[in-house]
Amino acid sequence: MPGTKISFGIHLPTRLLKGGEPEPPTPDLLNRMVDTAKDAGFSSIWVTDHIVFFDPWLDCMLLLASVAGRAKERDMTIATGVMGLPLRHPVAMAQSFATLDILCGGNLIVGVGEGSTKSDFDSLGIPFDQRRKILNDGIVALRALLNEKDVTHKGEFYSFENVTIAPASIQKPGPPIWISSWGSPAGMRRVAQLGDGWVASALHSTPEEFGEAKGLLTRALLKANKEHDTFPHAVDTMFMYIDGDGDRARAIAGPIIEKSSGSPFDPESGHYLVGNGEDCLRLIARWIDAGAEQVCVWPVLDPVGQVRKFGEEVISRL
Repeated sequence: MPGTKISFGIHLPTRLLKGGEPEPPTPDLLNRMVDTAKDAGFSSIWVTDHIVFFDPWLDCMLLLASVAGRAKERDMTIATGVMGLPLRHPVAMAQSFATLDILCGGNLIVGVGEGSTKSDFDSLGIPFDQRRKILNDGIVALRALLNEKDVTHKGEFYSFENVTIAPASIQKPGPPIWISSWGSPAGMRRVAQLGDGWVASALHSTPEEFGEAKGLLTRALLKANKEHDTFPHAVDTMFMYIDGDGDRARAIAGPIIEKSSGSPFDPESGHYLVGNGEDCLRLIARWIDAGAEQVCVWPVLDPVGQVRKFGEEVISRL
């Protein structure tokens, strides 16, 4: 696949996977991940979000802030993929995102979603069954706060008057807001109507299902009178582990992925990049054929070594 147009993002280890690395990442490890990713051919740094989960989970915004300066030095985009917006007030999040955009030199993607885990909502006293409506209201408020001054918002869940976030973000009118969806028609309509981009889920979609969802998005964008050919997206949260011996890679990573996903590990499903270099290239080809333009991988072990190996075995051969 020489000359194939696809870019890659790397996930920071926000979550302590069962059977994976036993300790939280150090600042040195995080900075080495950024440096190694840049040298290996990655273009972006991603985090994802939970608060009270069945695995230990680091604060996604603080983790991203810790590498924002290094990402700026290495000219890499940083992104939340995604932050559960209904779990946090949009005024507070607007301040955080504006600050992140300043720290990274204006290379931030604001990825938001509805949230998928009831325990997060229960711990904060937020109604889980209202999360989609809360998300819709929150996106409208967040966009206004990041783009304008003296914002007044009167919504179903959020109301405030004459709020200005200062200092403002570097990107004008504000950082792009990408919205997550696993591919439902309603979700793709939300992405088209309210978003600047789409965050897809490799964990919940095969390449073929992603392709079908991308078709739904195209139709929704056309209906919303938005340009569909240049509307960006990323396929996020793809667990990854590479070894010269594909069987050994699957034996090592499979149990970790099963414990983390709560479902049987199927290396041929397209949900995961696990195997030797050739195995991973074949799976990437399926995603490319389905229309993927950016894929974000999450090493289940040895993040720096796996980033380097992915660059050598996959990125350099595309």
